[in-house]
Amino acid sequence: MPLTFVGHDELGFLITYSIRYMGHPDGKVARASHSLFVAFVSSGKDSNDDERVLLKEQLVFYYIQTSLEGYPGITPFEGMASGVVALVRHLPAGSPSIFYTIHSLVEKTHNLCCEVMTEEADLWKNWQEELEPCKKILDLLLRLLSLVDIQVLPSLMKQLAQLIAIFPRDGQNMVLNDLYAQVAESDDVTRKPTLVSWLQSLSYLCSQASSSNATSKGVGLEINAAFARSDDEIVISDYLLGGADGDGVREAAAASARGRHGGGGSG
Repeated sequence: MPLTFVGHDELGFLITYSIRYMGHPDGKVARASHSLFVAFVSSGKDSNDDERVLLKEQLVFYYIQTSLEGYPGITPFEGMASGVVALVRHLPAGSPSIFYTIHSLVEKTHNLCCEVMTEEADLWKNWQEELEPCKKILDLLLRLLSLVDIQVLPSLMKQLAQLIAIFPRDGQNMVLNDLYAQVAESDDVTRKPTLVSWLQSLSYLCSQASSSNATSKGVGLEINAAFARSDDEIVISDYLLGGADGDGVREAAAASARGRHGGGGSG
């Protein structure tokens, strides 16, 4: 893939050149390439240089594509994770490249997990061995829930819900427990109410799908139809819940959450 990015500053030229080495078999060379990307994306935060911002945006698409193509194997996960966190923090809020990054990470996680899903179902109880590369990207996506701009959050939550819904029940339990702990520890008063509502709804939907033995495809479609964007929040539609009133929905979701969480928990 040829690199034809704009940009004339020395650091931009260096990044454009060095990013070619992200797939280098020498781990030190690959890690250095990721470090340079992080340095460039994080630079010039107070600058209004449109050309520099454009170069960063263009680099992201190639960076994410190349990183994920080499993962697992060549791409060092820590280097890729630092690159993702840097671009989410330093690119303009709502940047198309951020949405592209999230979509690509979700797609990669889905593909990695599906490879294991047809082989060793017991691995989902601890997410080890073949599932470890998948779990690492999933943990990164969960971390992004507290990092992405609030206008990107609904898209991230929706895609995560679709992803978690296709996991076997043991896999869902592990992820939901991680989410409960993460949300409970959050002190972000802006996004925490939205995350709490989303998590309770997701837990309820997963439990319903499990009890009815829904297929992975069916669950994904239900989640897609049920979670809709409204005033920057994810809400449950009447379509899936049979027209239940809002209070009933919340009570059912909360009851499901308490049942999963050992009969109690902090919000």
